[in-house]
Amino acid sequence: MARPIKITGFLGEAPKFSSELLPTSAAQTAFNVKLYSGDLIPYTIPKIVDNTERSGVVESLHALKNPDTDALVWLSWTSDVDLVHASDSSDNEQRFYYTGDGVPKVSNYDLATNGSEPYPVSNGYYELGLDVPTTTVTATATSFTVVNSTHYERDSGNTSTYYGAASHNLRSGNVVTIRDFSGSTEAESFNATNVEVTVINSTDFQYYNPGDQVSKTANTTGRADMAGSTQIRTYIYTHITPWGEESIPSNISNELFIKEGQTVTVTNLPTAKPSGDNFVRGVRLYRSVTSAAASDFFLLDTLWFPTSTATVSRTSNVATVKLEYPHNLVVGERFKISGSTADGGNFNVTDGTVVSVIDRYQFTYSNSGSDVSSTADTNGTLYHDVAELSSLSARYWGDSSYDFTDDFLVSGLTTIVESENYDKPKSTMKGLTSFNNNMLAGFFDNQLCFSFPDKPHAWPIKDRLTFDENIVGIAVTSSYLIVLTEKYPYIVSGNNPEIMTFQKINAEYPCVSKKSIVNMGYGVVWATHAGLAAYSAGGVSIVTANIHDWDTWSDALDPSTIIGHFYNGKYFGSHSTGSFIFETNEQVKGFLVSIDYTFTAAYTDSVSGVMYYTKDSLGDIFEWDNDGQVLAPLEWKSKTIVTADYMNIGAARVVADYTDIDQEVINEQNYNIGVPTYNAAIWAASEQLGCLNGPTDYLDGSTRVENVGSLNAFPVNGDGQTQSLIEIKSALPVTFKLFANKELIFQGTISSSDIFRLPTGYRTDTIEVSVSGSARIRSIHLGETPKGLSVV
Repeated sequence: MARPIKITGFLGEAPKFSSELLPTSAAQTAFNVKLYSGDLIPYTIPKIVDNTERSGVVESLHALKNPDTDALVWLSWTSDVDLVHASDSSDNEQRFYYTGDGVPKVSNYDLATNGSEPYPVSNGYYELGLDVPTTTVTATATSFTVVNSTHYERDSGNTSTYYGAASHNLRSGNVVTIRDFSGSTEAESFNATNVEVTVINSTDFQYYNPGDQVSKTANTTGRADMAGSTQIRTYIYTHITPWGEESIPSNISNELFIKEGQTVTVTNLPTAKPSGDNFVRGVRLYRSVTSAAASDFFLLDTLWFPTSTATVSRTSNVATVKLEYPHNLVVGERFKISGSTADGGNFNVTDGTVVSVIDRYQFTYSNSGSDVSSTADTNGTLYHDVAELSSLSARYWGDSSYDFTDDFLVSGLTTIVESENYDKPKSTMKGLTSFNNNMLAGFFDNQLCFSFPDKPHAWPIKDRLTFDENIVGIAVTSSYLIVLTEKYPYIVSGNNPEIMTFQKINAEYPCVSKKSIVNMGYGVVWATHAGLAAYSAGGVSIVTANIHDWDTWSDALDPSTIIGHFYNGKYFGSHSTGSFIFETNEQVKGFLVSIDYTFTAAYTDSVSGVMYYTKDSLGDIFEWDNDGQVLAPLEWKSKTIVTADYMNIGAARVVADYTDIDQEVINEQNYNIGVPTYNAAIWAASEQLGCLNGPTDYLDGSTRVENVGSLNAFPVNGDGQTQSLIEIKSALPVTFKLFANKELIFQGTISSSDIFRLPTGYRTDTIEVSVSGSARIRSIHLGETPKGLSVV
């Protein structure tokens, strides 16, 4: 008597092998089944958890978190969108950048959800990057008038005092020349060249001047004049956003020939944001400074546009104001509010000081008065102080004038303009991804683009990389960027756009589907003509080579339609004719499982570890493998087992979990309750039923979408679109099939792990077995007699 056959350690499909030559425990069919444990574990029927509310087939899905409830809020697009979260964005703001939906864009939670679904709302974004300023500022110098003296004086510490006959228009720190004191040696000793002054008042100042102590002495011969040589000075400005995004500088202003310390008035500055979808809320003004080493533009000040108030309140003499736009203030800064009408105008303040910053839009300040609950007030306007020092009188830009008075000391200028190469990204750029050193990367045609580190809006044109072939997609693994083209893959490395390098991998594995690209942890995987290719530290390989050949891969599916997603260490692939799961582990180099559920977009919440997907134009969002759902039917068919001798398999046992599970009954009941509602939605979306078992159309607005599926298309009980009621049962049956010489000789339903008899009267050396159902199957035993199975 032949030894019994025991099948355990179930594996998936390997279509490249003939059924007789499959590895032990591998399958001809592995459908809707988890194999990680070696058992056959059914997945559950996906659960509908939400709807995108978007018409048309969703191709991209992402979720933000409601900052108040922490619930998922869904973003969706009918195009292939790549999204990256800002590295410096607060959790509440949830700023993100994305490409694939027109021009590259930036948004956040408030912008994207400012209206009704679907999200993001149609105007819920700003264009990524800033346009070059189109206007040029004008600079006008105020001539310096030589100040005549009235007296001089010197104390014992070598500090001389110059008493002027008129206003000197100087600031502490200015450098002047004192000349023409005459009439005595004492008077002449007060002359000095290139000395720094300390202003006492509008007419008098002090300077360092060694000599004997001299009491205040009348003398009208002295002259005070600006020191140093005449220099060329020019001005530029940039646009600035509350996110710190800065544009390329404007054209250079007219030239001035002045001495350091002269006052300059800068006019023709922007008074509002430029046209277009941008977040510009101010400008940065720079002036040229020439030294022996170089000439650079140094920052004078950031000039924020005035902004309207939104609400005001007051508690215990502390006012809270919320602005229409970010206030861009820090604790201790001065500001002015005028025009407010709330509480009779008592919220207006000149030379107010910020006490605390609540968020980007709200701050508090001291404000005496009775308590006032939050009140809408859009009449007030906030102005920012642009004085050089807090010790000087405040200057509120935009209050009465948008001109800027530059009397700033050159010694206080420290920040050089950095944005000369902050180009706006190409309007057709796509494939956005995050790379080394907080850079972003994207591409168009055969051009690979990078942003500056920590500058997601700044994409220097001069640092783009050019490849021989058009780029299909990009992905990051380890510290490398993998560029997948229409022919070869490339490795790109570097930490700054100015020093990026790349190397071609001499393996012709073109990427045939951008949406198939997935980072699997061990490397980047993509669909090519030979199967799923992967780049890892060991190079490029076909990771499906052990289960698919070029022929079987192309026969099984159209790789150009694959949509890939990483979940639970596995590659989920959906394509035009079905779906599969591919995974590898330490024991097996790779296997496939076919699944019943296709998707057009998928998203995994990193916090909960739950996978969600969409699949059609109805907009439903499904949760994958929810424990509370009904178990989906699995099917597994063994390899063709060839025995050494002809034999009659007369008995079998399927060891499985047939236990009466109360929760499963509840799941089945809940599933049946939802079936009528689900099917009604399917029927409503199908404009016509077409011919018997034929394809259905539906209207997406005024557009007919044809051949999206077939109602009543399956041979038994249903189709791929609607749902059918399931029988409520207390046990979980398994259907067992036995094949001899590749013909079905037995089929039966079993509900326990007991041994059962099989047909007699045949002998074969070619056996196949399959099981299907909704129970966890642990092993299959085959023997010639029931007694023979008793020892298994």
